[in-house]
Amino acid sequence: ALDFLLANSGSRPTVEVDFFGGEPLMNMPVVRELVFYGEEAAAKAGKTIEFTLTTNGVLLNDEISSFLKEHKVNLVLSIDGRPQVNDYMRPMAGGQASYERIVPRYRQLVQALKPTDYYIRGTYTRHNLDFAEDVRHLHDLGFTSLSVEPVVAASEEDYAFQPEDLPRISQEYDRLVDLYLERKEAGNCFDFFHFNVDLEQGPCLPKRLTGCGAGFEYLAVTPEGDLYPCHQFVGRTEYKLGDVWQGLVNEAVSQSFRDAHIYNKEACSRCWARFLCSGGCHANADAHNGTLLEPYEMGCRLQQKRLECAIYLECVKRIAGKKQ
Repeated sequence: ALDFLLANSGSRPTVEVDFFGGEPLMNMPVVRELVFYGEEAAAKAGKTIEFTLTTNGVLLNDEISSFLKEHKVNLVLSIDGRPQVNDYMRPMAGGQASYERIVPRYRQLVQALKPTDYYIRGTYTRHNLDFAEDVRHLHDLGFTSLSVEPVVAASEEDYAFQPEDLPRISQEYDRLVDLYLERKEAGNCFDFFHFNVDLEQGPCLPKRLTGCGAGFEYLAVTPEGDLYPCHQFVGRTEYKLGDVWQGLVNEAVSQSFRDAHIYNKEACSRCWARFLCSGGCHANADAHNGTLLEPYEMGCRLQQKRLECAIYLECVKRIAGKKQ
């Protein structure tokens, strides 16, 4: 897979590899081998290789943490927030709580990392629509790089959002803005992923047209070596692109992802946020609407609200700068 990546990366000076699961730490020997191999192969190719690993923290120990820090592996650390919230959705296999097991490990790990080296990544559901309190809790634990994402699930699941939840979720993002400003005023700021927006230069033009390079710039590799547009399409044979030995043999699927940009999405043509959102997640669109070209509406509404918050915070920042 790494040979395929380097051979097909063209003139790009840097390539990126994400270890994603399942749980990558369940196969740490393979992670180690791939990091060593990737570093050597990239150097021979005159390129830089960057690794990211997403983990639930259960298997983290001092040895693994030292390896990840030594090789500058960026980390996405999964935890949903307050103990009762996290343990409801993330129990251990035997039903035990996971919060008390992972929090001390995360806190010890991030003490040796820069804020740009990790993100605490949670998911909020219908069971914790007061998710600003989970952000507050995570920040109180000492974590400063935070991301709490909305769950995406079939509507019949008890934790899935319903249309009537949107006003409550919108209010909660407003509460999160208040928390952000309160902590910043106190000199104890945190970084919230979805409140970052570049209004000066913005993303490059191609990135403005499609929010994700799945299928042509970004690929998921299965343990068997099969290639899919992203991890959410794995196992759906109609989306299989090829494998690491033959390369991309299903060019039609790859082209369908290239074509899934905002100019081909009718809903995006009417949306003020289209050049900031870039059309949303392909996998969510296909899962909910059966097509890459019709965005997942709940996702659209949430993204619009987050962008409103981000733009508001940028305005506050600029007004404060002028006053100074």
